[in-house]
Amino acid sequence: MQTTNSTPRRRDASLAVWRLSETLLLVGVFSLGLLILTIHLATWGVETRREKRLLTQIDCVVESRALRSRVDERGVAWYRPEVKIAYRFGDETFVTQTFERATLTQNGGFRFDRDGALEALKPFAPGVETRCWIRVDDPKQAFLLKPSAIWGWIFLVIPVSLILFGGVWLVACFRDRSLSREALANLRRQKTRYPTVPNVPPLGDFPGVRLARRLRPDVQKSFAFGAATLGTLVWNLASWSVFVYVVCAAETSVDLALAFVFCAIFCGVGFLFACRLWGAFRVERVVGSTALEIADLPILPGRKARLCLFLRGRMAAKRLAVFIRCEEVARYLQGTNAICNKREVFSRTLFTKYDVDVPSGAEETEEFSTTLPLGVAPSFEAEHNEIVWKFVVQTEFADGGTYERDFGVVVYPAIVPER
Repeated sequence: MQTTNSTPRRRDASLAVWRLSETLLLVGVFSLGLLILTIHLATWGVETRREKRLLTQIDCVVESRALRSRVDERGVAWYRPEVKIAYRFGDETFVTQTFERATLTQNGGFRFDRDGALEALKPFAPGVETRCWIRVDDPKQAFLLKPSAIWGWIFLVIPVSLILFGGVWLVACFRDRSLSREALANLRRQKTRYPTVPNVPPLGDFPGVRLARRLRPDVQKSFAFGAATLGTLVWNLASWSVFVYVVCAAETSVDLALAFVFCAIFCGVGFLFACRLWGAFRVERVVGSTALEIADLPILPGRKARLCLFLRGRMAAKRLAVFIRCEEVARYLQGTNAICNKREVFSRTLFTKYDVDVPSGAEETEEFSTTLPLGVAPSFEAEHNEIVWKFVVQTEFADGGTYERDFGVVVYPAIVPER
């Protein structure tokens, strides 16, 4: 028996129990992303929009350059490059001493050591024409270097990801709440004599290549891989962006040392995530291309069911097997947790192949059949209980790793109602 603290999602509907702890978590994630986005737009966003409206770039001429210094309370000398430029705006000519925006303030811009300040002054030789930024409302204020706004846009990835993650799952939870299992069961009662048996989509909805219908793989594994991809990208983008920003803004060797410690910890974790994701991607690329088709649905006990397995390269596996399994699922609430108990009650091996090697770009097909015993229980779906039938394609690789992909099916009672 397998016990989990979260309810697995089925394709058509999920457990219609209002999970308060899960809902509060999703609301918290969504609210945190909204709060970060609001603060970021109220600070960086407003300032960026204001700059875009007030600043304009024009041509100027360098007249001279100089180096100013200041000693801090620790006795360390810091330097500020200053460039004297002349430019014309409107009908007036202006001459000002500037470098970057912090230079416009009396005590700002002292962030360079002597070598760094001299290196920063090299591109601005006297007589050279260059571009400068001026304030439209006060043309006397001008500077040569304007900080890039790219970091503000990169930072938006974090709150937007939180909002999308929390918002999408909240919508799904509310949808599942409004479309409960009882409502789905009432709809089924109007169409079939077996209201507790899940509906089977028409064969034409998912036509097969060789047989009548192509089975859909379990969406849980695909969603988990997609969520892992998104999480890895967000973590690496955020950690490496912060690392690069800290290195660029570092003023002392202590700052650089802290930046590299940050890189070793957070960026190292992101690298491990990326390595695990790459391994999962290699398996997903191989096993994800496996397809399974069936001659007709639903499956009836005592009637032969023909299947066809499609293997597409590049696939190299030590062992490949196909099973049909039946699981009993029971769900109940324990406090605020939704408990799900699973028990496998039927399993049969349908097909086994060793040393599978499908070349890249090639395709192999394997046909086989199975007949379920007359006494097996049909598929069943209720509020707290479920009987799930599925075909399982199990791939065992040479390194010992095993990957399974599920294809859900519906088993009807021995007598099928007329449609």
